[in-house]
Amino acid sequence: MPPLAAFRRAVRAAVAAAFAFALGLAAAAPAPARSALPSGDPVGPRVELTPAEPRAGEVAVVEVDCRPRGGLCPEGLSLRWAGQDIALFPHPVRGPAFRAGLLAVPLTAKAEPTALEALWSEAGRPVSRPVAFRIRAGVFAEEALRVDPRHVHPSPQDRERIRREREELERIYAAGAPSPLWRGRFLAPVPGEVSGAFGTRRVFNGELISRHTGVDFRAAAGDPVAAAASGVVRLGKELFYSGNAVVVDHGAGVFTSYSHLSRIEVGVGQRVARGEGIGRVGATGRATGPHLHWGVKVNGVAVDPLALLEATALLARE
Repeated sequence: MPPLAAFRRAVRAAVAAAFAFALGLAAAAPAPARSALPSGDPVGPRVELTPAEPRAGEVAVVEVDCRPRGGLCPEGLSLRWAGQDIALFPHPVRGPAFRAGLLAVPLTAKAEPTALEALWSEAGRPVSRPVAFRIRAGVFAEEALRVDPRHVHPSPQDRERIRREREELERIYAAGAPSPLWRGRFLAPVPGEVSGAFGTRRVFNGELISRHTGVDFRAAAGDPVAAAASGVVRLGKELFYSGNAVVVDHGAGVFTSYSHLSRIEVGVGQRVARGEGIGRVGATGRATGPHLHWGVKVNGVAVDPLALLEATALLARE
């Protein structure tokens, strides 16, 4: 055999042997480690809203059922909708496999399909699930009122005061207690009938100025005003528009406010019980006569206080 041909055969044999050896090493090497993610689609909790189709300005009760996961709610479970972080807390009635929260639909929300987002962690992996629901249009009236012109066209000094008061209230509403401070349903703060509905378009001295972001109760000057539920007083002072006002933090994103009081009978930081007196009915601030303006904020959104009464009664099954 010519030396060149023998040399070529030797080279081919060496290359084949090296290739076979490399294949053997690859087969023997352990496979790359995979993340320990659950196979298939992870089982999520059931999320239900009541009412299933809330109106603009209403409060919906959100109930989370973790029984599909053996009664254990997933790690880091949270709910979000339209910029709201919905505070979840142990359901007051349905047992340890359930969580509850309140969703606030803004007064200006459009009537349309939408979805809140349920988020949690599954074996270190973030999971997100949409929960579809529909918003119905709100039905709101219009009323004309005569008030002091100062409360329609504030002076530069008053506008500066209004700005400072708005910022103070925003700080209060952004720093509430994370967990509920109340038990059972909320109560109306006075026994009188409603004289001004939530959401009403208000025309002051012939000019459309605002939407009514609370409810007005008919009451006589000096009538007692009670806390709608237990909580902590976060504000008690005279404001430009609201007059003598009290704000109570009930936890889990819920605040109530009581305006136009003739007298404030509680102090900031004081704990109050449901039904405990906090002040007296008056006509201070932008008011046409003695009455109580009762406001509610949930997750920083002004909602119909009467809807909160219904929502908390549903939660408490009362």
